[in-house]
Amino acid sequence: MHWMQTALVCARYASVMNKVDQVDTGSARSVYDALWARFLDGTYASGDRLPEAALAEELGVSRTPVREALGRMLADGLVTPAARGVVVARLDHDSMRRLFDFRRNLEGFSAELTAERSRVGLIAPVWFHELRDVAGEFTAAVDGGNALAATQTNMQFHGLVVEASGNEFLADAHRRAIARLSVSTALNLEHTEWAREAASQHELIAKAIADGEVTAARDLAEGHIRSATRVFDAAS
Repeated sequence: MHWMQTALVCARYASVMNKVDQVDTGSARSVYDALWARFLDGTYASGDRLPEAALAEELGVSRTPVREALGRMLADGLVTPAARGVVVARLDHDSMRRLFDFRRNLEGFSAELTAERSRVGLIAPVWFHELRDVAGEFTAAVDGGNALAATQTNMQFHGLVVEASGNEFLADAHRRAIARLSVSTALNLEHTEWAREAASQHELIAKAIADGEVTAARDLAEGHIRSATRVFDAAS
């Protein structure tokens, strides 16, 4: 019986999955962006149900744009079919490790590109101020024991580095990977010792980029993700 319910859910969203471009306009896009933000800040946990009716009420829209947004998320692999709807996708340990590997290489390369752009003066001073501010907010959240704020500012820090690389394809791939990893990242930052280590590593990455130290920026960014992977492994 369960497989029949799952098949019905897939069929319900099939037309949306085949026309994902429709989600890029109007309220459906707004719903998608709102749900995406919740993935990024760790609001949702793996296996959480995302009911259309409740989401429509929360966001002040009809169920149609919610259905379209969830269809897009189904196509993106962020949610999976379940009885009477969808749930936040579950990833096994090996899949999570592959995502960490992907993120290590992507963020290392991005840090290298960003440091090179810094070295030749292609990054505005305001960006460096923002990066330092976000790093400071992350440290304050860690010191204050606010895991949610730490998760949000952590994602913001890494996003700033990748986006400053000047490569929109890296930035898009990073956003997708981060959304899939958000649950494990939130879990990691509940470990105070690791979170404080991460704060120190953020400072080193920011300094290397500001100084235009291309190789150091890449090595530090890759080492940072290796450390996060070890924490994930230990907690799994």
